[in-house]
Amino acid sequence: MLTQPQLTLAWESPGLRGMLGRSFFKLTEHWQLSRQDEARLLGWDYKEKRTTLDSLRTGKTVLDKDEDKLERIIHLINIHKSLRLLFPYDRQAVYDWVKVKRERFGGHSALAVMLEDGSQGIAAIRYYLDYERTH
Repeated sequence: MLTQPQLTLAWESPGLRGMLGRSFFKLTEHWQLSRQDEARLLGWDYKEKRTTLDSLRTGKTVLDKDEDKLERIIHLINIHKSLRLLFPYDRQAVYDWVKVKRERFGGHSALAVMLEDGSQGIAAIRYYLDYERTH
């Protein structure tokens, strides 16, 4: 996890923000998410931010120096990392995991939790997987 000084450095580096954006879209592609879900994971309303989202996806622009967006993406990347460690021989299970409804999440999928609860939901799923991976 990036510390606050490292996050501040990330804000200043267009190259790192661009890499985070590319990683985000590659991950949402693997998860087969809709454009609306991509926007919601970033805390945006798709109708209001469609042009921005498309510009980020194509690499025409990079993420702004927005701590919330950077933290969300870093958590999502760490969710993917944990899933790869938990399912090292089943790439499809890694990609499908976020959409499977689980009793642990009140009968909802991890994706539903992340979309409904925003940054707090994303962090909660990340910390849940960190725990599962280390215990």
